Amino acid sequence: MFEIVTDNAADLFEGYYDENPTRRLPFSFTLEDHFYEKDDEYPIELFYEKLKAGKLVKTSQINPHDAEVMFEQVLQEGKDLLYIGFSSGMSGSFDNISYIAKGLRIKYPDRKIIVVDTLAGAGGEGLLVYYAKKMQNEGKSMEEIAEWVENHKLNAHHCFIVSDLINLRNSGRISTLAALFGMIVHINPVLELTTQGKIGIVTKSIGRKKSISEMVKFFKTNYIKDDNDFILIGHTNCPEEAHAFGAQIEQYSGGIPVKYGYINRLVSGCAGYNALAVFFMGKTRV
Repeated sequence: MFEIVTDNAADLFEGYYDENPTRRLPFSFTLEDHFYEKDDEYPIELFYEKLKAGKLVKTSQINPHDAEVMFEQVLQEGKDLLYIGFSSGMSGSFDNISYIAKGLRIKYPDRKIIVVDTLAGAGGEGLLVYYAKKMQNEGKSMEEIAEWVENHKLNAHHCFIVSDLINLRNSGRISTLAALFGMIVHINPVLELTTQGKIGIVTKSIGRKKSISEMVKFFKTNYIKDDNDFILIGHTNCPEEAHAFGAQIEQYSGGIPVKYGYINRLVSGCAGYNALAVFFMGKTRV
């Protein structure tokens, strides 16, 4: 028997985790000089309103103690453990958890622990968790699932735009010069995660409408219908725009449904208010 564990950076459509209980490690953040140890205890709608008001959010890694406690709970229940985690290209959390897993393998020699760096986040990480749990329900072994995630993680796409570049600058994802230049000339870049699990630029567009058109183009180019149970649209509190965008995506989905969900607090703290994204399985990232 084994359990799949992930973290709060793994987004899925609304209601998924209610129907499919999953242990998830929390991240922490600081907002308005107050430290919040567990990100999921802060209402997501209020979090977005703070972003809209221009409040600076400083995100932090997973608390190693929290990870050790959660992992031990699983192991003490007599289960093996598969951790599917947030990209090491955007956080040091995975390295810390790998170290914890190494120690727990010694402490619990009869238990198996596998940790997988998804090189993904938000809905991309969520898709990998979804398919991993689906395979578990189909009777696949922990080793088979871990191998599948490892072999398919670069097929999980994250195509997204942000309303401005300030939060990406503040979080260190882009330089101050790049952010200021982009704002001056109204560049709204289309972004994607690289093969290293870091934020990269797909194309630079002038204006949000053009950027959304480029996102649809990116989807059409990289989407593989048979590899998807659904397509996920993520957003930071722009539901009407998200559904309009989803309707465009659905025209090219070949009948695969489009589902919707919020982008988590960790990623939202970097992406800012009014971020919009599409997550799907497709061609290997390059």
